[in-house]
Amino acid sequence: MDATYREIVDWASEMDRVRVLLQLSRTAFPAPSTLYRSFERVPMSVWRGFLRESATICDPGSHGAIDATFFDREAASRHYQHRSDRHIRTLKTTALVDTDSCAILDLHCSAHWPHDTQTGRRVALRNTEKIESLAGDKGYDDQSLRDTLRSEGVRPLLRHRLFAHYDHAHNARLDSELYGQRWMAETAFSAIKRRFGPAVHPRVWYREFRELVLTAAVYNLEQAL
Repeated sequence: MDATYREIVDWASEMDRVRVLLQLSRTAFPAPSTLYRSFERVPMSVWRGFLRESATICDPGSHGAIDATFFDREAASRHYQHRSDRHIRTLKTTALVDTDSCAILDLHCSAHWPHDTQTGRRVALRNTEKIESLAGDKGYDDQSLRDTLRSEGVRPLLRHRLFAHYDHAHNARLDSELYGQRWMAETAFSAIKRRFGPAVHPRVWYREFRELVLTAAVYNLEQAL
């Protein structure tokens, strides 16, 4: 219906025929505030568990791609943003995507825009048992990350930034077929933004993180279906 939960509850309370078909009374719908508070009570580890299980349903392969994008935080009113002293208008989101199923394996959110090498290290190293190779653009150029991935049995396909002639040689030796699948991460972000919108709606950062993780889980379920 392309509506908020609050609007759906208001409409359903006036639709006698629909309530009869669903066998629901006027008071059977949880109040919107009850739904919002439920997100507060459930810890982030549970939402990440949902994300991991949803990725498993998609039957992922062994090659991953990592990339980052930004989601708009300006859904809240300008008055609220000014009153809460919120100056950061976008949320940086880094995703590890399986290239076989285009499922999101893991997600990292931050309101402070850390460098890709920092978030990439965190996301990659906590998923080394799920992938055999990892592709990333030159934003993830970090030799210590490459060495750590190799020690964990993961083949790094991270493009080098061009500072010297040998950097061109390193990039030329990358497996073009596997590295070329890095675009799957961009495809996943594009699909999420087209399906669910480019903005997050909660007002506080930890709710925004929960919304993005849950959105990624729902996206995975849609991929599986």
